[in-house]
Amino acid sequence: MSNSALGALGLVVVVLLVAVLVLNWRRRPAESVITTGTARGRTGMAVHPWRGHPHIMVAGWLMVVGVAALGVMALGEFPWAAGLLLLGAALLAYLAWARTTGRAGDGTLTLTPDGIHQLYAGSEVFVPWDDVRGLVTTPTDFIVETTRPVVPVHHMLPFMGRRSVVTPEAIALPRRHLPPLPYQEMVELYSTSAAARDELGTDEAVHRARDLLTSAA
Repeated sequence: MSNSALGALGLVVVVLLVAVLVLNWRRRPAESVITTGTARGRTGMAVHPWRGHPHIMVAGWLMVVGVAALGVMALGEFPWAAGLLLLGAALLAYLAWARTTGRAGDGTLTLTPDGIHQLYAGSEVFVPWDDVRGLVTTPTDFIVETTRPVVPVHHMLPFMGRRSVVTPEAIALPRRHLPPLPYQEMVELYSTSAAARDELGTDEAVHRARDLLTSAA
């Protein structure tokens, strides 16, 4: 395969990478960020990342195909580089498959009448409201203080890292791209008021959170 063809395909892969990064940074409307959702069979309020685009997975899969094609084309002249490219394509395909099937999760927080649920980087956590003692926010995480240990359930190989805090008294919920909302006040309200928790299964809680997000933006 000619170097010019390899160079052209490499340029296409770079363009796809840039497209993925740009789509991943796009701000989503409040109606797409705050929705109803389900966790463990209970309906609640889902707080999705407020950056991203519905077509990002298409661009991601195209990049996987491009990297794999680049590796196949380079087999004759650059076997070591081809091996690295094919290995990278396999890893990217695994991550794309995990995102497409929902095994990876995107960090969405789902607040139901039963508790807090999050699936992020293949690590699933559920904290019942009765076990919540408080919430500490950091630039990267929501650290939920608990009355008993919470054990994450892992659905993927640990390529994307682990939760930064997993102790008998606290667990971290990564807040990457989650919208600005008064999370501490929300957690305090729902962990102490059974009546307030029941509203999480209704549209009223969703509309209230959307109004807060719109005013904060």
